[in-house]
Amino acid sequence: MDYTRIPYPNCVVFVRHAESVGNIRTREEQRRFPVGTNMYELSPRGREQARLTGERVRELFPNPDRILRSYYARTNETAKFLYPDREIREDARLAERDRGMWTDAFEEEVQQLAPWEIRRRDAQGPYHYRPQGGENIPDVEMRVRDIRRSLKFNYSGKTVVIVGHSQWILLWQAIVHGWSMEETITRYDDKNALVANASILVYRNAWDVKRDKFIMTHDPETDYEVPWEGKL
Repeated sequence: MDYTRIPYPNCVVFVRHAESVGNIRTREEQRRFPVGTNMYELSPRGREQARLTGERVRELFPNPDRILRSYYARTNETAKFLYPDREIREDARLAERDRGMWTDAFEEEVQQLAPWEIRRRDAQGPYHYRPQGGENIPDVEMRVRDIRRSLKFNYSGKTVVIVGHSQWILLWQAIVHGWSMEETITRYDDKNALVANASILVYRNAWDVKRDKFIMTHDPETDYEVPWEGKL
């Protein structure tokens, strides 16, 4: 089978989860929060964002063939606002990066208890470094690539909506657009480079004549919007 001759889905629609209680807290406040990051619910403003984006996404894509989300509480809640009467499937590959020991530990605590971990982090750099119990960026990229392959084989020619996380979506963009490691890291650490909460980002299937294969394309002028912007 020639993998390049299999079309991708006609549309892959990414919706980042709406604003969560974690988004309105500093990193230090998050570390003191009584629940894990995977259990963050939407903020009151986030629920209104999700409602407005839901109206728009149903207008643009009223009958998607599949709706997928990560197992996080905030994507579950967002997805229910988008398609309240549809089956929504959970996929663990869509989870945000697991930061391991750095999820809850303060720098001062690690410096006191495991100073070698800080030296290892600084020596390996932000792309390659894998924290104890967590993932590095290439680990997440492998999950993104696996999702991309499964979309091609399972949903070729169809419309798929994915409710996910900003940095996961950015790694999808990096792979599709062929960004270098340096550019990916720069964007990964820049909040202004990430898609907004409850935004709609669309990638479409196309045939690339020069490369002689199917690719996914994105038009930034038409295929990205933040439906709640200017309304809240």
